[in-house]
Amino acid sequence: MGVAQSGADEQIFVKMLSKTDVGVRLSFPMEALSDFEFPRGEDKVVFDVTDGVGNSWKFGLSRRNEARHSHPKPVLSSGWRAYVQAKGLKMGDRVILYHTKAKLESRTRFKVRAQRKVVDAMQLRYSAKRSVVRFGLMLKKNSSREDG
Repeated sequence: MGVAQSGADEQIFVKMLSKTDVGVRLSFPMEALSDFEFPRGEDKVVFDVTDGVGNSWKFGLSRRNEARHSHPKPVLSSGWRAYVQAKGLKMGDRVILYHTKAKLESRTRFKVRAQRKVVDAMQLRYSAKRSVVRFGLMLKKNSSREDG
């Protein structure tokens, strides 16, 4: 009996998160819709996703009805907010969705990864001019602190 070999992870999309993506639902890129099969006559598909540490999530991908709207406007809604909260995602962080199709399996496996926003050197210099952190305390620049 052969062991199913996994294929390579293929990136579906990378998205920098907006306020709406973090607070309500993820606006799903149109070009990524082709990687999902919607049941005939349905405008929602639920799929399993694994994160970078092996936790499983269920996401619901919805689109507007094609008969009534020319633009499907896809969104990740169900399951998405729980993922955002568990990962502590914020506006400016990035999310990457991948899929893998094992050679001996018919179903596609999905993976999701979150990346924190990287603060550039200019932002750090600006912040350093305004405040100083010492021993876990935030001190305003030019403020004095008496040792008691």
